[in-house]
Order: sequence, then C-alpha cells, then structure tokens
Amino acid sequence: MDVEDDDWTPCSLCPLVMSPSVPAGMLIGAEKGPVKKKQHLAAGENGKHVSIHTVPAAVENECKILSVSEEDLPPTPEDEKEAIKQKFLVEMPEDFYSFWSFCKALLPDKPEEALQDVGLLLVGPFDVLSGNLKKVKQRELSLYLIHWRYYYDPPEFQTIIKGDDTTQFHMGYFRDDPKELPCFVASNAAAVGCTITPMAENIFGAVNSYFDTMKGKCDPFRKMKISNIQTALQSWAKDKRFILDVSSAAMKARDKKVVTKTFHKAGLVVPFNKKTEVGYRELPERDVNLKHILQNVVESSCEMEKDAHFGKLQPIVTAANIANDECDFGTSLELGLDLFCFGGEVFHRTALHLLKTAYDLLQRNEFALIAEGCLPPDAIKMLAYGSYSATGAQTTETIRWSLPQLIHYIMQRVGPCH
Repeated sequence: MDVEDDDWTPCSLCPLVMSPSVPAGMLIGAEKGPVKKKQHLAAGENGKHVSIHTVPAAVENECKILSVSEEDLPPTPEDEKEAIKQKFLVEMPEDFYSFWSFCKALLPDKPEEALQDVGLLLVGPFDVLSGNLKKVKQRELSLYLIHWRYYYDPPEFQTIIKGDDTTQFHMGYFRDDPKELPCFVASNAAAVGCTITPMAENIFGAVNSYFDTMKGKCDPFRKMKISNIQTALQSWAKDKRFILDVSSAAMKARDKKVVTKTFHKAGLVVPFNKKTEVGYRELPERDVNLKHILQNVVESSCEMEKDAHFGKLQPIVTAANIANDECDFGTSLELGLDLFCFGGEVFHRTALHLLKTAYDLLQRNEFALIAEGCLPPDAIKMLAYGSYSATGAQTTETIRWSLPQLIHYIMQRVGPCH
C-alpha cells in the first residue's frame, strides 16, 4: 500500500498526538524508504536543535505480526456536519462553517491554506471540509479522535488552526461537555507548556485577536498582509453577526461556574450544588505541592526512588476516588487533567483511570474515548523524543502514541513493513 508523495499533506493527515519536542508538520519518516534509518531535527530549548529519532527497528519488526483489531467506521455520511460528528463525536458551531466560507472566498481552490501567508493553517475537523481525510486508508474512530491533537490538548480542547512550528502554537475549540457547543476558542503553545488561553467566543474573534498580537511583532510588509485580511475578516464577521470581543458575556458567565482552574488554567466546569456543596471538593494538596510530587517522580534516578515518590501521590488519588463515591466527580476529573497536563508516561495509567471514571460519571463519554486515544492503556509501545520537562528541567519525555497509531502511521507514510 504505497502512498504517493503528491498525495500526502504533511502532518494534517497523521492521526497522532504531537510530542512537545516535535513541531507540527515535521514528522518522522517523511520520505520513502527504511524508516528506521531516518532522523529529523526539531527545535529544542533556546532555539537549539535536538536529534529526533524515528521508528526503532524493534517496533518496526513488531509491526509485521501485529494488526489493528478495531473496526473501521461506516461509510462517511454525505452531510458534512454528520461526517464531522461521526469522526470527532462533537458538533461544530455555526462560526466554524462560516469561517470556512470566509476562507473559501479568499482562496477558493484551497481554503485551508487561505491564511498561510499570515502563519495559519486550517486543520482538524476542517480536514473533513477540505477532503484531506478522504486520503486516509484506515478509518478507526480512535485515530480520528486524536487527529491533530498536540501533546497538551485535553479531551475538552480540539485543534482547528495550526500556527508556527517553533512554539507549536495552535487554536482550538474548548468544550466543557461534548454534547454542548464550544464555550470559546482558546490557544496553546505545546513547546512552551500546558497553559490553555481563552481567546474569544468564536473563531472570528480568536483570529482577529491573533492578528492584533501579530501586528505588534512583525515587519511592515507582513503587517500590511495581516491588516488586509483582518479588514476582510472584520467585515465578514459584522455582516454575519459574529462578535469579536475577546471576553463575551457568555465567557464571563462561564467563569462564574468554574470550580477550579486545573494545571491548564482554562478552568473546570462540572455540575455543582452550592447549597449542598455536592459535585466538587478541593484536592488534599495545593497545585504547587502536587507539581513538586510529580516532578520528583519523573526525575527519580531508580525504581525504588520512583516508587517512594509515587507513594506520596497515592493518597491524593485515593481521595479523588473517595470523592467519586460521594458524588464529587469534579475532583477526580481535576486530578486526571492535572496528571495529563503535567506529562510523563509514568502517569498515563493513573490519569486514564481518573479521567475515564470521571467522564463516565459525568456522562461525558465522548471525552472518555478521546482520553483513551491520548493515553493508550497497558503502555503499548511508546516512542521517546528529545528532552522535555514541564518545569524546564532536563528529562526524557515520551510521545502519547500507541502501537495501533504507530502501525497506522507507518502504513500511511511508507507502506507495509517488509
């Protein structure tokens, strides 16, 4: 099953969760040939470059005998909205489709690249509208659910626009509940950290805010390009009645419902009864203490030291499980998201358990499926990349990538393993 180079759109078709050491659009094995012999360079700390190793021979050999058991999705519905919901389990808001129409007016042949001159590319669910996802040969739901998800993107955050590769800046819709429309459009820079920053209520406001920021940083020539597109965007938004405020009334109303900020700072909203105080309780450790415990775990020099530090995390996990028993589901979700945002393979199993349990109890089952794709159970083959630390310390970090995802990637990029 060979894939022609001309049929491949770099990164946009690859359903994987990006490592913070690997810029979006720069993936392993881009050329044809024996994948295990290839390397790429990715931007490291302080602008330096670190070597990014590709698929280890042992993993490639294992691909010869292992296959993906998950069944493909049914044929794609003709209706675009239904097609997106089939693959991503959520509905897109009206501003999503209107923004596509806006970009189509700018560049009819390739709307997804309409903003490329100003550093933006439409990705994620936009790949359904562009037809890019039609090129994918394997159609498992788990692979679509992690399509264009960066390392720190929790289930609540869905990437829709890619920015620069150096910081891995990207924008996405943020939802509190998968059955509801997004609360706002936010941004994250995965090479910098896990912080998710709300930008505006809709995609027009978010891109407009991005333009305002970029105009203060770029050269006069690029500033003119941005100004021209921004004028067109503002005119379109006004005509279609999309507000451009960076903090709308709806966003402020949501802020009042946030029970805790979590490590990603975008806030956690769960059903909470203020009178009975049922729905959420604080974790027994403050964020700064929890981060210290987690950092000690990942920096442990041996298994005995790691077990000792992990033992300090266990009472916090137990407290979250007890909170679930007493209907404070938000506590388990907070801890699961904190472990997810901190990063580290050692926490994957615990984070997945906490997240799946909380999402199931909150009836946010779609998020549970996404979490399972981001944090594959049973520590199926993981690939190590570069150096990374949530606090800036030197340590080895791993990509959240399961063997089925790896097999899918190899099959798409270089054909079957020989």
